[in-house]
Amino acid sequence: MQNRKSQAWSVDVILAVVIFMGSFFLYYALANSGPGSEVAGLKADANSVIRQVSSEGNSLSIVSEQGINITKIGELKNMSYGELKSQLRVEGDFCIYIEDEKGNLVMINDSYRGVGSPSINISGIPCSQK
Repeated sequence: MQNRKSQAWSVDVILAVVIFMGSFFLYYALANSGPGSEVAGLKADANSVIRQVSSEGNSLSIVSEQGINITKIGELKNMSYGELKSQLRVEGDFCIYIEDEKGNLVMINDSYRGVGSPSINISGIPCSQK
């Protein structure tokens, strides 16, 4: 009789451990798939875009020794968004725009439009034309 009780007890313990471990992994999976992980990915994309367009010597750089290279910005504006996104190797949508030291948008080629996704608005103005 004692043998059966110990077997039943061990099955209960095993079942409890399995349920606990399953709950732990479920919580961990849900915690890592929430909005925080998406934000981290967007931050990584933003840092990557900034690094690529501001590094001298990079083919996508808009920065030169003299400052901002307007010709290079024009070249980026003439690229399709899909092509630019592919060359920058980012997943999320982005918009490259320039602000002055007071946070005001600076015109690029006589337009306040930036370079990037047409679905992003900056002060009510689409980043680029579709």
